[in-house]
This record gives sequence, C-alpha cells and structure tokens, in this order.
Amino acid sequence: MKLNILKNNLFNLSVTKKITLAGILIVLAMLFNKVIAINYIAFIPFVRVSFGGLAIVIFASIVLGPFYGLVVGVAADVLGYFIFDASAFAWFPQITLTYALLGLLPFFIFKLVTLIKNEKVMMIIEYSLFTLIFVGVTFFFAFSKELTLYGTTYSFELYQRILIPSLVLLLLGITIVTNTIIHKKSDNTNIPVNIYQLSFVVFISEILINFMFGSLMKAWAFGFNMFYAILISQGVIMFFNIPYNSYLIFVIMKLGRRTLLS
Repeated sequence: MKLNILKNNLFNLSVTKKITLAGILIVLAMLFNKVIAINYIAFIPFVRVSFGGLAIVIFASIVLGPFYGLVVGVAADVLGYFIFDASAFAWFPQITLTYALLGLLPFFIFKLVTLIKNEKVMMIIEYSLFTLIFVGVTFFFAFSKELTLYGTTYSFELYQRILIPSLVLLLLGITIVTNTIIHKKSDNTNIPVNIYQLSFVVFISEILINFMFGSLMKAWAFGFNMFYAILISQGVIMFFNIPYNSYLIFVIMKLGRRTLLS
C-alpha cells in the first residue's frame, strides 16, 4: 500500500513525464551549478554561487517527490563534477550528500506547510519565525562575546555583535519584500502553491541544509579549522539564495503550469 504522504498532486504527472522532467532538471541543475556559476574562488575555494541550481533541485523535490528530487540532486552534483569540474579538488561525497538532502527534505517541508490552507495564516507563521530568528540571534550576540566551534574559540568584536544581527534583519527584510513582489505577480497566476508556503520551504531548506548541514559537510571536506569561515560565507550567500530561489521557483512553477498540463 502506498503512503499518502509520498503522493504529490501538484501537477498529476505520469511516470513517463516525471522521468522526462527529472532528466531535464538534472541537465539544468548541472549547468547552473557548474557552468553558469561562480566556483572555487582562490581564497575561499569552498564557496559556490549558483544562479539557480539549488532552486531547480528544490523544485524537483516539491513537484516530482522525494525520490525524484533525491535523484536530481545527486545526479546533478556527481555528473556535474565529472563532466564540467575543472578544479584540482577530488570529488567530495560530503557535498553530494548535501544535494541529496536538498532533493529529499523540501518535499516533506512542503507537505507540512500545505496543511495550512489559509494564506494569511501561513504568512503570519512565516513572519513569526523570522521574528524569532532575529530575536534569538540578537540575544545571542548581546550576551555572548565568544563562540567555541570544534575546539576553536572565536571572539566577537563589538562591531561584529552589531553587524551580524543587522545583516539577519536585512535578510529577513529582503525576503519579505521579495514575497510581496511575487504575491502581486501571482494574483492572476493559477499556480498550486502560495508564495508564503514556497518561501517558507526555501527558507527552511536553505538554513537547515545549505547553511547548517552544508557548512558542516564542507568543513569535513576542507578541514574543520575552516568551519567558521565556511559558516560566514554560507551566511552571506543566503542573502542571495533565499529571495532569488523563491522567485525562480515561482517562475518555474508558473511556466510548468502552462506546459506540463498542456
């Protein structure tokens, strides 16, 4: 007996369409991650700025389901490395594991938020989470002058304790503005998800998988002495990823609504 939680009724695609779409998404994710991307900057080789690769994997998870999302994430990273990677670095299975989770977890987050049918309630939940995150970060840096990670203690200067909460507030503000813009654009668009659900999925996926788990995996690959630098770099990239990927997935869904159902 099939589990209902694994069913996805967004587009009601046949198995043939799902396999075809998964193949297309693998190719697109490869290109966006390895070709149309900023990879392996000399002084921060653990940084990758992708202009849509993450959004494509999250989209695959939401629309096709966790199995197809997992395949898209893993295949895009592995094939992308062996076909397009020109660096001298070895293949890191730890990084591939991050992409595997990125293809797996968003589906279940999305299934959870779709239980909240009311758009205003979803908006309140999302923005309340934003407020809790900002308050938590602010309190931490207000009362903590140092942080110990993997045996190394990092001291925070006053400007850092002011700057980091300010940047978090800026990120949340940018996300809210992006949500507002997309919401206005989606008024006449019959897509099967509201922007607050979509933004919430991207936000949680980015924080749990890319920022927290991904930073840990990159530290495992590049050395735990680099963990703090990796964490900061991933935090900076979030400013780009969260609003950009939310908007990009909305656009892909809008196009998909027209083509997949035709």
